[in-house]
Amino acid sequence: METKQTDATFLGNILYIIDILLNLGFSLIYLAVMVLGSLSFFLNLIEKIRNNSFLSFLAFSGIPLICVIYLGTNVLIEIYQYNYSFIIRPLVFLIVYLLCTGIEFLIFRKKIKNLESSHSIKI
Repeated sequence: METKQTDATFLGNILYIIDILLNLGFSLIYLAVMVLGSLSFFLNLIEKIRNNSFLSFLAFSGIPLICVIYLGTNVLIEIYQYNYSFIIRPLVFLIVYLLCTGIEFLIFRKKIKNLESSHSIKI
């Protein structure tokens, strides 16, 4: 009996280590997507994108919005099929990130309008 418990504990430890490695892998993928999504706001340096509100919003929140839509549909499908989804935590982080970038976008548009109005008065 004790040998079986040791084997079960050893197998449990290996499965636990594999679970940790998988979570680290998913976290690295999530980090890479967030870095790419955060760097896309530099597209606002292009005047055509900066002056168009829709393109400017896509430059701020396009990649996170696509990720939220994709992960949201996967969560709904998995919850419907299996009554559980391991993607819920990244989805919550993505939604919070999307809300933050939305607020940043509104602040950016307000500053752009103020900058344009101050330049139009000086000219």
